[in-house]
Amino acid sequence: MPLPNDARSDRATLIYRHYERLYRLALLVAGNAATAATLVQSAYQQLPADIDDPGATEALLTRALLDSRILRRQRWNLAPPDTTHALIDRAQIAALFRALAALAPAERLTIGLAYINGSAPDEIAALLGAQAGEQAPDQVLARFRVAAARALGRAPAEGDDQTLARLDRLAGGQLDEGEAIDLRRDLIAHPRLRDLRDGMLATRDLLPQAISALFSAAPPPALVDRLQDLLQGASAPRRPAIPARRAQALLALGVLALAAAIVLVPSLIAQVGAPSARRAPAVAELIESAIHRFDRAPLQRGVLHEQYRVERDGRGAYLIERWYDYATPNRLAISVSQEGRGGPPLLQVGSDGRSIVQLRYSRSRSFGQQPVDVRVSAAEAQRLMPLLRGLPRPIGLARTSEGPGDPGGLYLAQARAAGASYLGQTSLLGRPAYLLTYQTSQPPALATQPGADQLARVLLTIDAQTSALLDVAVVPAGEAESTARHPLRAQQFEVLDEAPAERFALAPDPQVSQRSGLASVQFPFIEADLLVSIDDAAEQMPDQLLAPLRLPDANMRGLAVRNSGPGNQSDVVLLYEGEFQNVIVLPNFAPNGGQDVGEEQAAGAFRYRLIDGADRVGGLAALVYRPEAPAAPIGLILNDDFATPEERQATLRDMIESLTPINGQSLPVLRHTFQPPSGAAGGT
Repeated sequence: MPLPNDARSDRATLIYRHYERLYRLALLVAGNAATAATLVQSAYQQLPADIDDPGATEALLTRALLDSRILRRQRWNLAPPDTTHALIDRAQIAALFRALAALAPAERLTIGLAYINGSAPDEIAALLGAQAGEQAPDQVLARFRVAAARALGRAPAEGDDQTLARLDRLAGGQLDEGEAIDLRRDLIAHPRLRDLRDGMLATRDLLPQAISALFSAAPPPALVDRLQDLLQGASAPRRPAIPARRAQALLALGVLALAAAIVLVPSLIAQVGAPSARRAPAVAELIESAIHRFDRAPLQRGVLHEQYRVERDGRGAYLIERWYDYATPNRLAISVSQEGRGGPPLLQVGSDGRSIVQLRYSRSRSFGQQPVDVRVSAAEAQRLMPLLRGLPRPIGLARTSEGPGDPGGLYLAQARAAGASYLGQTSLLGRPAYLLTYQTSQPPALATQPGADQLARVLLTIDAQTSALLDVAVVPAGEAESTARHPLRAQQFEVLDEAPAERFALAPDPQVSQRSGLASVQFPFIEADLLVSIDDAAEQMPDQLLAPLRLPDANMRGLAVRNSGPGNQSDVVLLYEGEFQNVIVLPNFAPNGGQDVGEEQAAGAFRYRLIDGADRVGGLAALVYRPEAPAAPIGLILNDDFATPEERQATLRDMIESLTPINGQSLPVLRHTFQPPSGAAGGT
């Protein structure tokens, strides 16, 4: 008999939540792509009809990957993939594969759960139960790290296993105090022993990314098709073979059917892990908490350490690493680097939250950016912190860095506008999390978009403790598109009790300029002598400058900047910086020759034309003028990290409608936004 509708819905949910991860684990366990697909299909076939415990279901699916009846048919013989993301060369990959092949399937599954799933040893033991094997997971992992150190050339082949194991335990803080002191004394006396320690430390650092990259293969489309068949019930007859073109079309329909089941079946919330509060949390609250995870932080102490991988179409992926101290004064460190490439990071940010702000770039950027270390007052350090912790900003107009922005905000905004649905609780990197989903035909951070009539399913994973967006998965419904893409995915995430001060300070560099005061975070090259007070601007250019009275955020920090040399003060640009938005007002503005403008629109006493195509890069720009003076326009640019295109247009229209001349009448209102040049530059 076919399964009841509710059971089919639950299985659809489980396919979306587990099949990609299960396939990667199965690939490591089996060492063969065909066997891995068979293991995953068999695991789903073993699910009982009544699914009411997500934790037990995950354990059942995971343990089923050790099915000896299937594994005995095939030896572990996976060929090294051609990957640039593992941080090791092909010879090292081949040696690491040989080390894995020498292990028992349960040991390989333990390794996969640790480095692919991000599970701790005690979590692995609970998940596998009796199938964990004779050795405890922590022992399996320790033994594998020693074997991996040799395979990667980080330890000699003839090295002493016991010594390497002790060094590994020292690196993991697992030695008792006396033994640790003795070993550190030996390290001081024996350089060779220090080399072995460094090799074990390097192995510990390499394995999480190497294993994750080497087993990142997407499940074959045929597997998803077979899993879709399971929705019809285990006894349903198999479909006969069909032409490839028709199979692709049916695959697309199958993915859409699965997505619809996730959203439309009312029983889903009750049967997918409900939060401990015994009610599904409001989706709007989850999204708002994710947006405001720093300015409304749920934690008052502890140090957040996170690393994300940002995938980009046709270009190399980037890694964004962030350290953030929840306790005042909110120390901060951020690093942006290109995956798989050496050299200095593209961007580094450091601040002790009290007196130092550091902005470093790997090389000169557009708009003349240079690395700079800035001394500021304590009050100014706190005013700058909301601007610094949002770096790198999502892609937008007038951005000054070639590196990528953090695309998470774009997906949160789209989820809010699309009316995302709550799927239940899940886990990622061993952390409890909430799962949300919505549909769209235009994922914001992917250049390759589905067609206008094709939908994609987006799944957001939000950390339950910190409200951080841990993962964005996009599952297109187009032909032959059945695997998830991850524009943003956490690779490491932890909240520590404390972190040393060195984590938040960048190393001294004689080539980095030293400055007192930072005028702008978005344009750090702006020096104090380019700033003018809003009163001076009004006196020098009465009624000629326009400023918006209604800003996206009343707490935005306003700057008036001379846009020419010190001898020419006639061109003043207004710059507003906020935690989530920034605004630029440009006098005497004209689009460049490659930009078209849209149709004329009205906003109060003004007319404006949007610059065509601007919103596709995350910002919005307009040519603004009075009806009686169309030849004297100004430019207005809005970047809003968490807004949809429609929300940006509404905000821009509101600002245009509120534009007012800067003069004696408007100055009392404007002064609270524009600090004096000395204060804006961080002087005391």
